[in-house]
Amino acid sequence: MRAETLDKVSEERMNEDDSVLDLPGAERSPIQDRFDASLDSLRPKAQERYKLLRTIGFGGMKCVLLVHDRDTGRNVAMALMPDFNERPREAIENFIREARITAFLEHPNIVSVHDIGLDSHGAPFYTMAFLDGLPLSTLLKRVREKREFESRYLTLDRRLRFFLRICYAVNYAHSRDICHLDIKPSNIIVGRFGDVRLIDWGIACETDEKGNVRIPGKGKLRGTPGYMAPEQISLNPQAPEAGKHSDIFSLGALLYAMLATVGPFEGKDRDEQLYKTLTADPPPLRTAAPPGTVIPPEMDAICAKAMAKNPADRYGSAEELRQAVMNVQDKYFFASLTARRRRILVSGLILLIFIIAAVAAYLLGHF
Repeated sequence: MRAETLDKVSEERMNEDDSVLDLPGAERSPIQDRFDASLDSLRPKAQERYKLLRTIGFGGMKCVLLVHDRDTGRNVAMALMPDFNERPREAIENFIREARITAFLEHPNIVSVHDIGLDSHGAPFYTMAFLDGLPLSTLLKRVREKREFESRYLTLDRRLRFFLRICYAVNYAHSRDICHLDIKPSNIIVGRFGDVRLIDWGIACETDEKGNVRIPGKGKLRGTPGYMAPEQISLNPQAPEAGKHSDIFSLGALLYAMLATVGPFEGKDRDEQLYKTLTADPPPLRTAAPPGTVIPPEMDAICAKAMAKNPADRYGSAEELRQAVMNVQDKYFFASLTARRRRILVSGLILLIFIIAAVAAYLLGHF
């Protein structure tokens, strides 16, 4: 298994994770949480259990493989750090912590972890559900390009229903004192059969009783430009710490992207996106969305509240945001349903009048 894996990796180092950006002079804080992230906490596992099928891809500090689990008879995804000997201790601990946090969060809209351990060479790995689908970012791009299938399948109503499921996942994670800190379309997988999963908990953190992350300190950007909250960017020591409120901001940015099919803080590079996040408001949805897209006007206010620069001005929870979106969705769904029923009723009346007229003409012709 190990030899096959290294052949697939082709001795190529993986790219660094764009979700964590170090700044010059950044002060690093020790990571302290309840999840044991040491190599010593993992047990060696029998590698003959897994048969390599193919490489799925590379991301950050890991490669992801599709393997067949001989014990359960199913295909699963395996995340592996093949070059762990060349990685700093912090990177290894982050990899293990991601596995333990994801395993800790059992929810229908969060990718599930099945196993975690060390391979025959001592490299840490974990297996998780294989998600047969596409990133939401890819689907939104295709909708914006007006591709027929995606435009017909990913209607505005269906996109909002997907968003509500992600809100459920985030609210559940928050209830367990975990914040994701990197919510974005590329971290959401939409399955072939309508399942929606929030993935990549690589920079997720525990939160304290106030909902702030337990890793205080400025100078290390944790998140993705264009979706990360202002407090995840600011180096000002007086600025609020990141926390659950940061996920609310990212959910607002996600909602905007799902409605407009583009992110709220588009820019030519990362620095411009960060600057806009700190200083600017997103363009109105009606101007950012593709021409002809009908978006309920209330959505602008919902996105604006979720993405308020001041965390205190945002929704108090993912559930509160979900309710606001659902109320608007229900209002327009029932309005649309009423209009459809009205059209059907009018069409039925016209048909009935036509039938009565035809019957009357027939009877008059025979008497």
